[in-house]
Amino acid sequence: MESNASPPPAKRHRVLIVEDHAAIREMLAVLVTSLPDFEVVGQAGTVEEAALLAGEWRPDVVVLDWMFPRGSGAEFLVQLKTAAPHAQVLVFSATASPHAVREALTGGAKGFVEKGARMAELTQALRAVAAGGVYFGPASARIVDGLVRTQLDTTVVLSTREREVLVLLAEGLSSKEIAPRLEVSLKTVNNNRVSLSAKTGLHSIAQLTMHAARLGLIPGPNDVVEPCADAWPTGPREATT
Repeated sequence: MESNASPPPAKRHRVLIVEDHAAIREMLAVLVTSLPDFEVVGQAGTVEEAALLAGEWRPDVVVLDWMFPRGSGAEFLVQLKTAAPHAQVLVFSATASPHAVREALTGGAKGFVEKGARMAELTQALRAVAAGGVYFGPASARIVDGLVRTQLDTTVVLSTREREVLVLLAEGLSSKEIAPRLEVSLKTVNNNRVSLSAKTGLHSIAQLTMHAARLGLIPGPNDVVEPCADAWPTGPREATT
C-alpha cells in the first residue's frame, strides 16, 4: 500500500552564538535562523554566560567571538570541553593573528573566519564545521598553512594506512567511524593517529586537514564557495537567550 506519510524532517544543527557586541550577535542570529538546517538555541555576551548556556543546551555548533572585555575565547574552549564536549566551534573574530589562530586550533576550534567575511563565506564555514570539517578565512588559512609548514619534516613518509586515516580524519570522521570504514580495529586507527601526530608534529584536526590538502589527498578546505545572498536576511525567529 502506498504511503502518504511525509519523510522525517532533516536534522537541524543547534547553534550557540557567543559575541559581546549585541548588534553583531543579533545579526548572526538572523543569518543562522534563516538557514533551514540550523537553529539558534542560545545567545551569550560573556564567557561566563556562554559556559552556562553550553551546559544547558548542548549545542552542535558554537559561533565564538575571540576577545571579550572579561575573558577570552581560549578560556571558553577549555570550559566547553566539559560543558558540551561534542560541540564544533567556529571562531568569528575581528582579527586573525597568529597567536589567536594557534590558540584556537590548540583549543579544538574547527574554523576561523574574519568578521569582514561575506555572508556566503560565513554560511559555508557554518556548514563545513557543522559537518565535522574545517574552514578558514583567507588570513587564518595562511597562518595555519604556515604553522603546518613550520612544524612539518619534509622527509616524513606516511604509510598507506596512515594516509587513509589522514584522509578520513580530514573528512570529519571520528576514530570509531573510521575503523569499520577501513575494516580494522579501533586500536589500529588510534595507533595510526598517534603515529601521524608523531611523524608530522601536527595534533589538531584542522592542521591535519590542511596537511592532507597540501599532500593533494583532499581538496583545500575552502575551495568551493556555495552561492548565497550577501545581504543580511530578514525576519528572524525568536531565539532562546
